[in-house]
Amino acid sequence: MMQNEGDWEPVRLLSTAARLVRRQVDNKLRAVGLTQERVTVLRVLLVDGPMRRAELARRLRVTAQTLGTALVSMAGQGLVEEVAIAAGKSGRLMAISERGQKLLTDAENLEQDNSTVGIGPELRAELITLIRSLEPGAKAEEAMVLRPESVGNGSSPTVPAGEQAGPG
Repeated sequence: MMQNEGDWEPVRLLSTAARLVRRQVDNKLRAVGLTQERVTVLRVLLVDGPMRRAELARRLRVTAQTLGTALVSMAGQGLVEEVAIAAGKSGRLMAISERGQKLLTDAENLEQDNSTVGIGPELRAELITLIRSLEPGAKAEEAMVLRPESVGNGSSPTVPAGEQAGPG
């Protein structure tokens, strides 16, 4: 006999919903050779520019090891590339490649045709509030409560890149 979802603990509900949403989104993104996690990495690099791997991992809220594995694979696909830091400084930065920019545009065009699998503005606002309240160092009273009309349209506060899941 199958257990009623109404009896599931919150962690199971959230993880099951996240897995099913990711599967649906990834199935659509495969048409352009990407996954949601890779789209997230590409968006951060496009918007914020080249950065050190450690900074990218911090912004994505994943471990450096998890990100490193993903970046090796993404570099193999030609989605990202290492670039030199300005003259006189040591190290290398990760950057989105021209191919990565093109595929990101293709992925965003797919998303325009896609109703974000049942995640309306109210649920989105609740999830953002939950994430912010659970982050290390967050105080419950500091968790920003967003009004549904202020989220979900792509131009207002949104979940920072990478909060959905780590790249992979």
